[in-house]
Amino acid sequence: MAYPCEINGHSYIFEAVYGEELETSRIVVRSADGGPEGVFFVQRDGSLEPAEDLPGFGPNPASADGLWPEPPAEVIEDARRIAAQKAPEEAASDGAEP
Repeated sequence: MAYPCEINGHSYIFEAVYGEELETSRIVVRSADGGPEGVFFVQRDGSLEPAEDLPGFGPNPASADGLWPEPPAEVIEDARRIAAQKAPEEAASDGAEP
């Protein structure tokens, strides 16, 4: 689901997506000002990591420092759920019963 937001006078669209990574999902962000998309990796605990070095993604054209704004809580929660489905916590790390 796409979430449109107005942040510091600029329009953005955030979207939680599955992504190619094994244990994380992605939040893709687009600016109404055009330019490349931004991307954040989201862990199953909801922590975010901006990914500036992936092909096809780049700096925020609406920001002097090129940084993308933090996604809204609703998008982070959607992405966290996706990541949790991709990498569910295991009952025991070695597979043995406690």
